[in-house]
Amino acid sequence: MEHGQTVSGNLVLENVTKTFGESVKAVDAVSLEIQGGEFLTLLGQTSCGKTTILRLIAGLETPTQGCILLDGKDIGNVPPNQRPMAMVFQNYALFPHLDVFENIAFGLRLQKMNQAEIREKVEMVLYMVDMAGLEKRYPAQLAGGQQQRVALARAMVVKPRLLLFDEPLSSLDARTREELRKYIRRLQRSLGTTSIYVTHDQAEAMYLSDRIAVIEKGHIEQVGTPEEIYLRPASVFVAKFIGPNLIETRVIKRQGDRATVMLLGKAICLPCNPEVQVNEAVYAIVRPEAVRLTAGTEGANGQVNSAVFIGPSVEYEVETGEQVLTALDYTPRPEPIFRPGDAVSVSFDTSRSYLLPCNA
Repeated sequence: MEHGQTVSGNLVLENVTKTFGESVKAVDAVSLEIQGGEFLTLLGQTSCGKTTILRLIAGLETPTQGCILLDGKDIGNVPPNQRPMAMVFQNYALFPHLDVFENIAFGLRLQKMNQAEIREKVEMVLYMVDMAGLEKRYPAQLAGGQQQRVALARAMVVKPRLLLFDEPLSSLDARTREELRKYIRRLQRSLGTTSIYVTHDQAEAMYLSDRIAVIEKGHIEQVGTPEEIYLRPASVFVAKFIGPNLIETRVIKRQGDRATVMLLGKAICLPCNPEVQVNEAVYAIVRPEAVRLTAGTEGANGQVNSAVFIGPSVEYEVETGEQVLTALDYTPRPEPIFRPGDAVSVSFDTSRSYLLPCNA
């Protein structure tokens, strides 16, 4: 496996629907294109349909209607074991009776490669996942993060055109998850393999993805880059799912791609969705890091309910009279942080806020 060699495929879902029984529509007319070499994450809550989409791509489920194209060819009738794909599972799915080397080599042996070639490829991928020297250990002798690295190596070594991830980090502790997502992103970038990743973890999706598809009730709510999903959500569902602080208000006037609304008793001009209209009810989406707190003076418009020091930041809950806001301060003051009961003045970073129609 040469460094940087691309083994990617272009995947297209056209109006894919999956119904279980007579009425349970798990996937509802999903159309999506994943470019060769792209890392796309299917993000959503439990039972939203994201895993079913992945299983349809893998061939573990059959679409009720629609088609799935890989490099222009319909793979709907191709058995799972004949699709040029590999999957990394949540539970590792390693063979307990095989050592690390043989677990990774398993797919290569199925391809009838000779021993010298198998050894070369396995040793290369062992180096890439920092498992060199551990090839004689068995899965039971490895920590969870090490087992998942073996599973990742086994999937990569066969040079799949498509790499599928079914919540592979959800059973690991926080520190190990952070380490593993760095491995996944670095290796995917290095190999250029088209990858589709399923998770309910927003931070994980933001960290790993070129694009994110937010899934709700079997359909796609929005597809976009992490920046687009976070800063310019296309629907109220996406805005609420990604983060707190939606303040309902009404548009006073519209000026190009910005509109003026009343927030905390002040007229503020914010970037807005193209569908925003004058006199329309809208949500001002103010992400926690866009909320600015200063020491209360005469005219203070907020009171601290709680303060949690997280190290690089402080998370505040602030009562404004209109509603409770979450604020994140990434530059804690050298003097003591605000405490519950402190009066504060609340303002917003308008460049990191956004107006969205309430009916979006």
